[in-house]
Formats: sequence, structure tokens, C-alpha cells
Amino acid sequence: MLKISRESEIGLINILIDHDIISGKDLPKIKKLSSEGNKSQIDAVFELKLTDENKILDVLVKEQNLEIVDLSKIEVNDDIKSVLPSNYIKMNFIAPFKVEKKILHIAIPDSSKLGLMRNLKAITKKNIELHAATVSQISSFIEKLLSESGDITTASIRKENKEKTKTFDSDLGEAGEVLDKKPEEDIEAIENESEVIKFSTAVVAEAIKMGASDIHIEPYRFSSRVRYRMDGMLSEQAQYKKFLHDNYGAVVTRFKIMGKLDIAERRLPQDGAINFKMENKVIDLRLSVLPTANNERIVMRILNKEAGDISLEQLNFEENDLKILRKNIHGTQGLILVTGPTGSGKTTTLYSILKEVSKPHLNILTAEDPVEYELDGVAQVQIKEDIGLTFAVALRSFLRQDPEIILVGEMRDKETVDIGLKAALTGHLVFSTLHTNDAPSTITRLQNMGTPDYLISAACSLVLAQRLARKTCKDCRVQDELVNPKVLTQAGFTPEQASRAKVTKGKGCPKCKNSGYKGRMGIYEILNITKPIKEAILRKATTPELKEIAIKEGFQTMQDMGKRMILSGDLSLREYERILS
Repeated sequence: MLKISRESEIGLINILIDHDIISGKDLPKIKKLSSEGNKSQIDAVFELKLTDENKILDVLVKEQNLEIVDLSKIEVNDDIKSVLPSNYIKMNFIAPFKVEKKILHIAIPDSSKLGLMRNLKAITKKNIELHAATVSQISSFIEKLLSESGDITTASIRKENKEKTKTFDSDLGEAGEVLDKKPEEDIEAIENESEVIKFSTAVVAEAIKMGASDIHIEPYRFSSRVRYRMDGMLSEQAQYKKFLHDNYGAVVTRFKIMGKLDIAERRLPQDGAINFKMENKVIDLRLSVLPTANNERIVMRILNKEAGDISLEQLNFEENDLKILRKNIHGTQGLILVTGPTGSGKTTTLYSILKEVSKPHLNILTAEDPVEYELDGVAQVQIKEDIGLTFAVALRSFLRQDPEIILVGEMRDKETVDIGLKAALTGHLVFSTLHTNDAPSTITRLQNMGTPDYLISAACSLVLAQRLARKTCKDCRVQDELVNPKVLTQAGFTPEQASRAKVTKGKGCPKCKNSGYKGRMGIYEILNITKPIKEAILRKATTPELKEIAIKEGFQTMQDMGKRMILSGDLSLREYERILS
């Protein structure tokens, strides 16, 4: 039976999943066998014959071009017994097996251990050479090593290192960048490594629990902070402040390891992904690391997979708008655009549309950057501009895949727009997004991109513009005494509306964490491209002219909907002005 740390066990399982050696469907039976037999999950994997040690070893060798070492033929000598702390060896599941003058040879079972290089070098004061070995050999060697060496602590290693580094200042790169801390400081960080792991896990888990959409980890000269974006607004989490500032470098390294990023690269931005398990659910996080003047800044987007299961009825559409939307999305051709600023819920709306129109007899293709939620029955393509897979390239390929419905994550350039519009004219239903302030201005934006008027007029079916507004907390709503009829009239309400309106605000309570807001709702406007609007596009009507024609056709603006939300008590005037003014 393998003696492997929980952290290493999880890391190895994730690697097996990433390389399609095992699948997520295997996890329940792996866990069951592990718990029933009181054994590691890796033992369970082998027992279920899902893979074997040699396959895992093969992945490591191919990935990192490492030399294989047979630990069963190596004896534990005196030099190796005190090279690393016992708890560090056990926790990280690595096998130091040979010491040369300036080189320490270490056997590892998987690529997740690559992130330890810097710490290992700092602790041992030696260059590290990695080798590949099987999981069972590493387990046996560690057991043999620790039984012969006793309990070697970081304190003893620190004492030895202090003697070696009395005159140490810092190691400088060519550009004068400090590459490493003092070894003593790194040893302190290693001693605190389990606390850093706990801290990093707690930051993510609490954000998910609170319903945050983003996590910000930010360094400043004399302080550091963690902020969660909840209901569209950033909120500082003061409970993390001290530990983060004291251990900022270690925390960054931890998240970079979790995101499979290069921990040695601190000059360039990096992007990665983290799979976080919480309460038997796997939550995906998009990780962005940005170098700043003080340290690296981290932002993580929490991708809520349940967002892909939201129906159109749940999106707060008004009855007539929903009727118009459904008529268009169930058509056979045309371009439907969803517009709004970043964070306005465009992706959620598009996924809700796809969920409704998805049928077994339809071929649906999407090009996304990134693919945020996986949809059953939909072929989703991840855009990779660094290798030339752009939206335009993907869209061209889609047309050779015999689709009925196409989704293009964003129309960023004229080429993508032109291909999308032509696809919409040739028997395809095309969905996409644009960044515009409202629905009528979308037409002008397409014209400004150089798209011919006749193409816009012929292909465009509908434009949906949206915002996300914070909902006034139902548990602490009170009438806003500062809002009188005069204030409402100035905000665009009719005198009649202003006279009968009872505007509410949230005074703050434990359920809304004293913010006065709880949850968000969509505010929409739907521009149905009717015959009069098509004619206006052909004669190059301005945005105000298009809006005027649309209103005559029954068009309701986001401001109109926002006012109705204020009158219902769901929206405060302050939030209305923030979102729609």
C-alpha cells in the first residue's frame, strides 16, 4: 500500500484526468474503493486497473524528458539522510537519492513537483536535477529513507544554512531583479507551507461559498489585500490581510502551481486554469497573473457551471420581449446579437438561448474564448489566437461542418462580422456579441466597422442589449426618504409616475452582509429588426433616428425597464443611476 500525502495524491489524480488516463466518471468508484479499503486513491486506481505505474511514468518522461531511475537498486547513504526535512519529503512525496558536490538528485512521480524547484534549491543550497520514478518505488524509498534518518527538521537545516550564508545578500539577475530571498526566509516559508496551502484553499472556498464571481489578490508597497467581486462590486476581505502580506510570495507561488504556471517567470503575464473541488463539485477557475511594481497581482474568475443551466424564464425578461426573442431564436436563419459591457451577463444569456434551441436534429457549433461552460449536444471550440485559431478562422471552418446554428463568442473585427453576416444569409442561425451601449447603436457600430448597409439590413434579425443590476435586499427594504417626486422627475419619470412611486433602498442586514443588495437581475432592451428599421439602415439613419423608429414599432429601452423595476421595489434609484445613467 502506498504511503502518499493527500496533497500529492490529489495532484497525481488531477494529472491523470488532464492526460485522459482516467476520466471524471471514474472518480466516484475510485473514492469508494479508497474509503472502503482505507487506502490511497492511487492504490484504488491501480486496483481498478484504470492504469498502471508505467503509464504514469511514461507521461512524465515524455512531458519533461527526464531520465528514469530505479530506486529499488539504490541504498540510502549518510549524505542523503539530512539533506531535506522529513515532513517536507513526506508532504511533497519526493525522493532525494543522491548528493554530489553541487547537485542534489531527486526522483519525482509526476510533473506537479516541478514547482518545488526554487524552494528545494533554497533549502539545500544545491542545484537540483530531477529524475522520474514509479509511485511505488518513491513510496518505498521514502519509507526506507525516513526510517534510517530519523526526524530531520527545518531547524537543523536552518542552523546549517546560517553558517553557510553569513555574508549572503541577494542573487541579482542581469537586469537587477532580485531572484531569491535569503535562504533563512525561504526556510521559514517552507515551515509555513501547509498554512499557505490552507490559506489559498480558504480564499477560494469562501469566495465560492459567498457567491463571488472573481477573486482579486493584490500587492502594494506596505500592505496586501484580497477582494471578492460580489453582485458586480468589489469587497475587501479584511480577515486575510495580515497573513497575505506576511506570506505574499508563497501565496502567489501556490496559486501558480495550482494553475500549472511557470513559477520562475515573474516578468511576464501568465494565464492558467484551476480545477477546485468543493463539496463533491468541481469548480473551474480562470487564473490571470500580472506583474506589477510591487509583486505579481492575481485575478481568478470563478466559472459557475450551473450558469449554463439557466432557462430564459429565469432571466427576468418581460413577457413581450421574451415572445419576440423566442420567435427569432427559433427561426432558420439570421444574425442575433447580444450587446453590453464586460460583466453584463452576455455569455449567460447566450447559453440560455442555446439550451432552449438545442435539439437532437440540429448541428450546433460554438467558437468561444474561453469555453466557460460545457453544453451537452453542442460542439464547442476554444479560440487560440497564438496559434492562429481566431474567430474568423473558426467561423470559416464551421461553414464546412454543415451546421444549423453557429455561436461566435465575440465579433472583434470586420472579417468576423462579414463572415457571420454572410452565414446568416445562407441558411444559418448565427449568435454573437458586441460591446455597445445599447441596441440601436449596435447598427451604427457595424456600419463604422465597414460592413455594407445592405448586408446589415438583410442579415440582422434582432439585437438584445443588457445590463446586470444589483437587486435591493428583500429582507431589509425600506422607503428611501431622500427620493421625492422632484428627484424622480429629474431622473426621467413622468409626473404621474413620480407622484405615486415609493422608491425603496436596502438599509443593510446580515443576509445581505449589510450592503443593502442581494442578488442581481437582468435589465434588457430588444430591438427587433422590422421592415421600417431595415429601410432606415439602408438610408444610413443615425442612432437617434433608428431609436425613434424602433419606439414607434414598440421598442422599450433599458431605461424604461429600469423605471418599472424601481416602481416594483426591486431596484434602487442609486443602482439605476449607476447602471443606466
